[in-house]
Amino acid sequence: MPRNSTLLLCQAAAALLLAGPAVAATPPAAAAPTLRYSLSMPAPQTHYFEVKMELGGFPAEYTDVKMPVWAPGSYLVREFSKNVEGFQARTAGGQALAVEKLSKNTWRVRHPKQANFQVSYRVYAFELSVRTSFIDADHGYLNGSSVFMYPADNKMLGSTVAVQPAAGWATVSTALRPAAGGAKFTYRAASYDELADSPMEIGNHKVLEFIANGTPHQVAMYGTYQADDAKIAADMKKVVEEAHRVVGQNPLDHYLFIVHNLERGGGGLEHLYSTTLEVGRTTYNTDAGMKSFLGLVAHEYFHLWNVKRIRPKALGPFNYDEENYTNMLWVSEGMTEYYSKQILARAGVLSREEYLGKLANAIGEVENTPGNRIQSAAESSFDAWIKYYRPNENAVNTQISYYSKGDLIGTWLDLNIAEATKGQKHLDDVFRLLYDTYYKKAGRGFTDQEYQDAVATVAGRRFDEFFKNSVYGTKPIDYATALGYAGLTLTKAPLTTNGTLGANFSNRTGKLLVAQVLRDGAAWNAGLNVNDEVLLINGAAPSEESVKSLVSGSVGNEVALQVRRDGLPRDLKLKMQASPDVKYQIQPVASPTAAQQQVLARWLGK
Repeated sequence: MPRNSTLLLCQAAAALLLAGPAVAATPPAAAAPTLRYSLSMPAPQTHYFEVKMELGGFPAEYTDVKMPVWAPGSYLVREFSKNVEGFQARTAGGQALAVEKLSKNTWRVRHPKQANFQVSYRVYAFELSVRTSFIDADHGYLNGSSVFMYPADNKMLGSTVAVQPAAGWATVSTALRPAAGGAKFTYRAASYDELADSPMEIGNHKVLEFIANGTPHQVAMYGTYQADDAKIAADMKKVVEEAHRVVGQNPLDHYLFIVHNLERGGGGLEHLYSTTLEVGRTTYNTDAGMKSFLGLVAHEYFHLWNVKRIRPKALGPFNYDEENYTNMLWVSEGMTEYYSKQILARAGVLSREEYLGKLANAIGEVENTPGNRIQSAAESSFDAWIKYYRPNENAVNTQISYYSKGDLIGTWLDLNIAEATKGQKHLDDVFRLLYDTYYKKAGRGFTDQEYQDAVATVAGRRFDEFFKNSVYGTKPIDYATALGYAGLTLTKAPLTTNGTLGANFSNRTGKLLVAQVLRDGAAWNAGLNVNDEVLLINGAAPSEESVKSLVSGSVGNEVALQVRRDGLPRDLKLKMQASPDVKYQIQPVASPTAAQQQVLARWLGK
């Protein structure tokens, strides 16, 4: 470096020292990101929702936008992105932006130097179920995870949703809260999780209202039905108030039931502040139908505690890209099914005799399912993603429902807790402990071990062998001993004295086809296959009478079948076997002890 250049640098440095420390220029603060959705349906008869996302304050070179592959509460990958069309992105000024699809449910929007931009797309919605979305000329219904996308790195970003109902539609029902400013049909969501968990019913449906435990409840009734609305609301209120007594804490400030009254319907799906129920439109016309409806109400409503707040650790925060595995759906769903009947009994909807009858039937359902000896409740829970929602013709032989098995595990635990505490505590106390410990204090879900520990804390006794053998294993549950604690006897008898082939048949397009073959039955052992076409029964063409004889006949009878398989005839000989199915009955003992009366009062009392 030349000597004069060095002198100039030294003089400049001295001047800076004399001037004091330099103050760096403060860069302008980045705008906080914002997200606004617009939902429109200009031609509902074509079954399309149209969505626009306005994203502000996203200064990166690109933003990835995702759509979930499943709906929380329904454990199946449904690939919602398959219904997306016309994905586009533009600057705030309307200039087209480059879009690249990275995976089945991810779009990359490139927006260099454009912190504000828009995304738009259409969603084909023509599957009316509690898990999916639907729109036609009569109404629109949507589950958020099947319609709304989200910026991949900003899932917790709050948003507003402006709904533009189709022409002539005047009502929107959703658990989302109104947005600030009071604009009609405009709502706010604290995060994408809340948006995905807040379904919408849009159209001209009727809205019933009632207040339970100081909380306003609405019932959005879509479809034609004949019933006394005041009675429906009153009965629902009774069930809701009884459900609140289980955990004893009210996490709500509002709640919404969306009820679809259809020609055929059944099922529900829970959400944080709402649920969707699907029922047959004649459900309310009979006492049995009304009790079935109230059982569905109780099940889905109890989920606002069990699953939405008291939950296995795997079920939240959600990963919307793939399966969220847990061994504990027998708690989340099976225990909820258990409480649906408990709530109805405590509310006086079911008599004690009706409750015990339902319990006996539930035991029969599980114990008469061959898969109960193959799959445990924990395995059923974990494999729900690939098995429960995708049953095949052999499912009955290899699987058990975590709903029905969990229901009976709940029965056993409740009775054993009551017995261990001399009638002072029961399963309600376990849910209260879980609610306080994990939802309120820890702000997370519980692990498998933590659930077992909570049961032990309440009971003052551990049940590790039961969990190992009958929850994570397939050892039969000892129902009789548990029921005996409450002064009840369990008896069983053959469901039928007739013989059976252990197969079921269906008549399709004039052909008699084998629909199901049961494990270890005569048909199973003889090699009869599902989808075999029965051509001859004992040498004659199938008749109504001879088909009945296949399902029920005398033990030891031989049956000659000719079937067509792969276009070729085959001859089979089968021998009727005794049916393995059992019918159960629960009855009170003649003279219960004081201890038994205590347990019974705790179990079936309030």
